[in-house]
Amino acid sequence: MMASKSSKRRKVAGDTSSQSTTCPIYDLFSEGILKEVASFLAAPSKALFAVAIAPPVSPYDKILARCRPKVSRSPITSNDWHTLDFGDIEKELAAKLTDDDISKVLLHIDAAHKVKRLLLTNCVNITGGGLSSLLYSTSIEQIDMSLVKVHEMPELYPVPPLSYDQVLPILHSIISHERNSLKHVQFPHSWRHSETENPQLVEFLEEYNQMMGNRNTTFCNKCNKHMRMAYCMEFCDDDPNFGIQDHTCSVCTNTYCYSCKADDNHFNSVRLCETCERFYCSKCSTMEECGSCASMYCVGCTSFNECASPSCRRTFCNSCHSNDSCQQCHKSWCYDCDDCLNCRDCNTRCCVECSMKEGVNGVHSCGDCERSPTILCDKCRMKRCQSNHECKSCTKIVSSLILEQNKKLHEENTSLKREVKDLKKENKDMKYNVSMARLFLNR
Repeated sequence: MMASKSSKRRKVAGDTSSQSTTCPIYDLFSEGILKEVASFLAAPSKALFAVAIAPPVSPYDKILARCRPKVSRSPITSNDWHTLDFGDIEKELAAKLTDDDISKVLLHIDAAHKVKRLLLTNCVNITGGGLSSLLYSTSIEQIDMSLVKVHEMPELYPVPPLSYDQVLPILHSIISHERNSLKHVQFPHSWRHSETENPQLVEFLEEYNQMMGNRNTTFCNKCNKHMRMAYCMEFCDDDPNFGIQDHTCSVCTNTYCYSCKADDNHFNSVRLCETCERFYCSKCSTMEECGSCASMYCVGCTSFNECASPSCRRTFCNSCHSNDSCQQCHKSWCYDCDDCLNCRDCNTRCCVECSMKEGVNGVHSCGDCERSPTILCDKCRMKRCQSNHECKSCTKIVSSLILEQNKKLHEENTSLKREVKDLKKENKDMKYNVSMARLFLNR
């Protein structure tokens, strides 16, 4: 029995020694040179570099790192890990990172005690298990799991594998700690717009609201008014803002009440962008209001259009853009001032101004037709008039077109008459030549 135990000890010791080999770079370069190299790297790259050249000494260090973080730390990494944003590295590299890579980085820098803002930008290959080192973290203030940068569309295809089952227990452990610092969570778009109801997420949102509501340290960053954040996260899954945290800027995480207005305009100090589905304060993002639907958008998230009507100075979003612009002048109008008409037969679209121009296939409305009002382009109305469509108003609308067509027909007819005359003359000349040839042959 004793021999068996010593055999096991030798086996474990052997494993430990096999894991203790360090990266050859340590034998080639001094610690000072490695520190200098790391100083030129972005924060995530620096951590990945440190992990690559200084692997854990033994397989037990992953467990020990939670209670003794210094075991796995490398001297080339700094102590300032306020923000860890994987968007600071190449998108292609971030997309290849696995849960094991994320776990090693977080353990190496002691993220549970040092990182305040974690942004998993472009980490579309993880399930969330690599975040386990954040269990019961008291330092983390913001976790962004949207996997996209700010001012980017949140929908990702294919849908990333980030899992409820992997992530929510970690978040539960954080908010269950009395001294936790978490104050903003950005969820993936696929979680908030899932076709199937997820009671786990709803339960977490309710607990998160309760945790925020129990705090007495949340104040408006502008008027310093105490804010009760008991309903800051929308937990009704049929609400369009389900899973989006209200009152809190997704960039600086400052909180604002809706009584305060921004310094630069009459809007609230914190507003939701309908495109990237984030709240921003007026200091972190310039927002613009659609003059038609009153929705707010980041200036960089969507293109705004100016109404072509001279009496309207409204700007409007693409959602409120009239069906299409004029196919002649390419101007566009808001819904209220839409100055274009669509042909009901061929869908030609033309504004009133262009329809009055000569030589343009304009679109007009006739109020005297039996199927009133009939909106047709000139070409389609002509076809109707030529097919026994008896309407004087329609005929009057296309009268100039009829006159122009008659003129063209007259010119074509004149041209054909000339051609016939020329052909007759040519035929007469040919007959004369044939007769002369016969006389010559008969001699």
